[in-house]
Amino acid sequence: RLSSGLRINSAKDDAAGQAIANRFTSNIKGLTQASRNANDGISIAQTTEGALNEINNNLQRVRELSVQATNGTNSDSDLKSIQDEIQQRLEEIDRVSNQTQFNGVKVLSQDNQMKIQVGANDGETITIDLQKIDVKSLGLDGFNVNGPKEATVGDLKSSFKNVTGYDTYAAGADKYRVDINSGAVVTDAAVPDKVYVNAANGQLTTDDAENNTAVDLFKTTKSTAGTAEAKAIAGAIKGGKEGDTFDYKGVTFTIDTKTGDDGNGKVSTTINGEKVTLTVADIATGATDVNAATLQSSKNVYTSVVNGQFTFDDKTKNESAKLSDLEANNAVKGESKITVNGAEYTANATGDKITLAGKTMFIDKTASGVSTLINEDAAAAKKSTANPLASIDSALSKVDAVRSSLGAIQNRFDSAITNLGNTVTNLNSARSRIEDA
Repeated sequence: RLSSGLRINSAKDDAAGQAIANRFTSNIKGLTQASRNANDGISIAQTTEGALNEINNNLQRVRELSVQATNGTNSDSDLKSIQDEIQQRLEEIDRVSNQTQFNGVKVLSQDNQMKIQVGANDGETITIDLQKIDVKSLGLDGFNVNGPKEATVGDLKSSFKNVTGYDTYAAGADKYRVDINSGAVVTDAAVPDKVYVNAANGQLTTDDAENNTAVDLFKTTKSTAGTAEAKAIAGAIKGGKEGDTFDYKGVTFTIDTKTGDDGNGKVSTTINGEKVTLTVADIATGATDVNAATLQSSKNVYTSVVNGQFTFDDKTKNESAKLSDLEANNAVKGESKITVNGAEYTANATGDKITLAGKTMFIDKTASGVSTLINEDAAAAKKSTANPLASIDSALSKVDAVRSSLGAIQNRFDSAITNLGNTVTNLNSARSRIEDA
């Protein structure tokens, strides 16, 4: 007793007291270790929470970049640069998840419940809920702000060389094709015919010959028919005054210039939206002047070889039809056929949807920035994330929830450690009263 300072050195000194003191010793040692365990629990929680803080920082940067990407002023190269940084950030999130560990235990690579013994007896534990936090579990697998976009006719023209094809139009039962490059109009038939605009009435026709009213009217050659027409026009002018009108072969003419006694005069009409002027001069010198009117080979003009003239100063021959002519004839646009690199694609009437074999086509970019066409199946795996900001906000909320849980656990451990320390102190005092001399 003198050497140890204890009242009980063996069971024979105090059998009951020795048993009681020994139980105190077990509790004291167990609770002391439990306190160390709780401190380890705090360290695990702090390690995990620190990793989550870095994941949060990366997510915040991804969100910032996504806000930038959704702005319409970005070029394709801008979006590619933004997506490249986003991809690096997402890869860093996965690296943090896979490599963060505490004493060999990976704390974020899988769902796990880690029990921390904070008491001297069975079941006296605090459980740390560890969750797998990586790109996939956060719902950001395949996150993309620069995915393929639905191709349009404009995209095909701007992104590829040697693009050919035609738009289709229908006016009643008649169907037409308009070349997407030249704008030339042809019939939509097995053997397309070129389409013209009738010089007399502006209607569409496949006949380019001068066989309409306006052209017949002005065919004033040395032939008998031409002579009769010239005389008829001259006769209508003679005796008329400025502003008078008369009809000839279904075409209404207006006298433009005051006619003199000699019968000289000028009349005009509008054919196919163009003003056409007809001049008859020096008729009074004799009808033979008109008979001499001939067509100049280089111009659409008829001129007398003597001292009279009979001319018109605008085209009367049918002109090749243009898109505006189709629209003027109330033609309705249909689908288009576009050929790119030997493959023929179909575009809808508005040109904002391209299909091949019934599947929607998308414009994609290779790593080198070259445009390619892929169908909806291939695009599905690469398409831009719908509502990217909402996706990131959801990921941030999940990270925040785990961090909040870990913060609460740390507070629990702090409380447990304080309680354990108080218990150990009191147990030591009680044991001393039993064992000490």
